[in-house]
Amino acid sequence: LILAAILAPRANGEEIPDLVIRNVYIIGTGSQTEHTFANVQIAGNKIKLVSKDTIPAQENTKVLDANNGYLLGNLTIGSDPRFMILSDDPTADLNVLLDSKQFVVFAVDNGQLVVNRLQQVLGEPDYPSTRLGRPRWLAYEPPPFAIPTSIEASRKWNAFRTKYVNGLFFSAIALDRQWISQDTESRTQFGDLGDFERGTIRAWRFGFAGKVNFDNPWIYNVTFTWNPFDRGFDEDLNEFQFIDYGLSVAASKNVTVSIGNIKEPINMERTMSLLDLAAHERSATADAMLPTRNFGLVVSGTAADQRVSWAGGLFNDWLVDSGSLDDNATVAIGRVTWLPFFSEDKSNLFHVGLGVRYSDAEEGLQYGARPEMGSAPRFVDTGFFEADSSTLYNLEAGWRSGPYWLLAEYTDNRVDAQDVGNPRFSGYHISGTWSLSGEMRPYRKPSGAFSGLPVAQNVNQGGWGAWELGLRFSSIDLTDGDIDGGEMDALTAQLAWWATKNMLVSLNYRRTWTDRFGIDGEMDAMSMRVALFLQ
Repeated sequence: LILAAILAPRANGEEIPDLVIRNVYIIGTGSQTEHTFANVQIAGNKIKLVSKDTIPAQENTKVLDANNGYLLGNLTIGSDPRFMILSDDPTADLNVLLDSKQFVVFAVDNGQLVVNRLQQVLGEPDYPSTRLGRPRWLAYEPPPFAIPTSIEASRKWNAFRTKYVNGLFFSAIALDRQWISQDTESRTQFGDLGDFERGTIRAWRFGFAGKVNFDNPWIYNVTFTWNPFDRGFDEDLNEFQFIDYGLSVAASKNVTVSIGNIKEPINMERTMSLLDLAAHERSATADAMLPTRNFGLVVSGTAADQRVSWAGGLFNDWLVDSGSLDDNATVAIGRVTWLPFFSEDKSNLFHVGLGVRYSDAEEGLQYGARPEMGSAPRFVDTGFFEADSSTLYNLEAGWRSGPYWLLAEYTDNRVDAQDVGNPRFSGYHISGTWSLSGEMRPYRKPSGAFSGLPVAQNVNQGGWGAWELGLRFSSIDLTDGDIDGGEMDALTAQLAWWATKNMLVSLNYRRTWTDRFGIDGEMDAMSMRVALFLQ
């Protein structure tokens, strides 16, 4: 109403040209009390983009400097521009609104430019083409990232905040559909897998996380899952279980202690979220030889200005499983990562890592993997065997340059089991992705891991979301000594589309080659996934 009263007497003006307005504070209202420093783009007489990043000017676009002015009005993407920019902060001094003529430096209303006292920025370079254009391996200009533009934005309904405890409820569900084609040898090995050509709920996870507000806050996380992996939509979903429950406390500025049913710190694939990988599922090596979670204690931290991360832990699930401490396997594990190269503009980095996992194999061992599909039988499997111990080494190397990302990991598992010839199992994968829409995968220094692709402009912000091509080759060998678990290679190509940060649609094509039972078989599979998030 205040905006309408100020602009109403000035309805007549000139048509709004294509503009980029930089260095403006968007005034926060409602529960969003802090102002947001951002840039605004108007194109075709519509609000096109609001971003904290610099918005490059395209041809025939004027760039105006708001000189840290204060914007009040409507910034809904795709709407007609209707806002004004004030030279002073009206939330600090009501006289700024009462005497608007003195303080208004820019105003647009009903498709008309009413007031413009802003200085034009001259000599603006052409818009740099980083999307579907020539690769920029050494110099990377990311796309500007859109921010929420509703000045009436309220606190998330799934978050809670009290004097003693803060938290956030979250949920994620992944729906899969797959199609399979086998050759004759593959059918001989594993039978006809036609029953797996169907839609399944790959996983549904939900829980809550937050902190207890002590002077040194306690960070907690509890996650449940409903995993009907091999079931169809029409069957009962009764595989309800805890997957995460943990508590973390900062022991010092760079050291954290975590306890609970948590991830073992062993390699990049297990540290990253499943939905952030270059394929729908983790590689066969991670699936077969690297447990996801275990009950134990982990101490982690960083060094060398966070260019080094480290983590070490002890695990034994006797508290949550049957039997005594001696009846259950004890695992000692550690991982260290290093960034030997990190460019000044932060777009280019190289990562290396080493992980070691020792188990006393008290419960015996068995390693096996599916053909990198959530719904399928194991294609390679050692079967259960007794052992005295196993020592696993994991090497990793990763490189990121703007929208390009490469990751390679090798695993060597040496088993002390004289009755079966002390077998040695191994596997590796090489993964790569290319962000077609120009976004760059973040790197989390405290955990020494890459994150998934962010979304520069959601579809509900006038954009096309984030698009990424992925390619991965993996190999696993579970045949050695007296163990004949088989060998498997898999090549996967993926197209992933993040419509928003809360919705993913991806398509995988996969070919597997399996040597088992003295037969070489081949299988092709196509799978589609739709994942939805509340976070």
